[in-house]
Amino acid sequence: MKQDIDRRKDTREYQFIQETIKKQPRELRSMTCRLLAIAGCGVLFGGCAAATFAGVFPVLADKEEDTQQKIELTETSTMEKAEAVSEEQTVESGETEQISEETAKSPLAFYEETYKEVLKVSQESQKSLVSVRGISKDEDLLDNSYLQQGDSEGLIFLETDTQFYILTYEEELENLQELQVTFADGSTVTGEICKGDEDTGLAVATVKKSLLSESTREDVVVSDLTNAQEPEQSDMVIAIGSPAGDSDAVVYGMVTSVSEKLEAADTEYEVLSTDMQGNKDGSGVLLDISGNVTGMILKESESDGDNIHAIAVSQILPLVERLANGEKARYTGIYGTEIDQAQCRHLGIGQGLYIERTEKDSPAMKAGLQSGDIISKIDGNLTESMQSYYTYLQTKKAGEKITVTVLRKNSKGDYVEKDYQVLVEER
Repeated sequence: MKQDIDRRKDTREYQFIQETIKKQPRELRSMTCRLLAIAGCGVLFGGCAAATFAGVFPVLADKEEDTQQKIELTETSTMEKAEAVSEEQTVESGETEQISEETAKSPLAFYEETYKEVLKVSQESQKSLVSVRGISKDEDLLDNSYLQQGDSEGLIFLETDTQFYILTYEEELENLQELQVTFADGSTVTGEICKGDEDTGLAVATVKKSLLSESTREDVVVSDLTNAQEPEQSDMVIAIGSPAGDSDAVVYGMVTSVSEKLEAADTEYEVLSTDMQGNKDGSGVLLDISGNVTGMILKESESDGDNIHAIAVSQILPLVERLANGEKARYTGIYGTEIDQAQCRHLGIGQGLYIERTEKDSPAMKAGLQSGDIISKIDGNLTESMQSYYTYLQTKKAGEKITVTVLRKNSKGDYVEKDYQVLVEER
């Protein structure tokens, strides 16, 4: 009994401990209630806000739509568009200028500018060019006659009171029926051949001034050949005329070699080799960078390749003078070349010309000159080149004799000096 009373007493004494432990659930319920209250308020506020926005948004949207329509129609919009376009144009202009500057610096632009300058330099000399057409009459196997014609370029190099003189190319002169010359303005008249040269393929023709109109005569430009300079290797040159067979062409390039020779009876010419494309039917002239005529393009050159080859005008002046006067050339029939200084020192002579061959039945062959002989003197004077030999020969008259001193190997292999009397003829 007493134990039961004590147990109850203990229970009452520790009751506050049990109540304290039971307070925790009540605080959790209170916090949960508060959270629910806050959530409810949030939902209520959100609903109110949504309702307010739903009511106000259509009004604002209408006002915004009206405002945008007004902007599109105002002057401000036009100005903004103009400014935008201006900015685009400015950007495009800047880009164009930048592209233009880049293009100007490109190799193609540089090539274009160079070619324009070449055209400008050659413009005056092109007025000196004419087209020469030779019309000849031949017969076929049935004895039916027919006409043949060939076109070549010509260069007006001299003017007299009554005629223009034209340096052109030799045609079939034996059967020539007519020579037609077309000037730069398109006027075509009849010309006459003075004389041609077989070795070079060049000829001189004339046109009477009386056949030309006054305007054509005034437009003609005469090229002066007397002051022509001989081009050197690496010199820039301009080819005009029909250098590749096409008329009215202008190309430019460089002299790549001057060592090649064109052999002719009693003389030789230095051939100007270039890097410009041509063909065997090409014709025309070479100009220097100042526009002066400096060379005559060779037709059907024996040189390798299809590049343009020419003869320096300074070397053919004596020939052109003779052809213009219709004179025959003084002739001995020697084909030779100049000996270089090393060989001359070895032979113990100052200068010399090596005879490569003599023409059959020529005065030189008849006098006893032969291949392998070395000409050391002409009439006691040293000979510098085949050109100087030719020039001296043209001062002689047909029927005169010249003394040609040569060195010839004897049976022992030594060179022995000997004189030969050679008759000067004409052809």
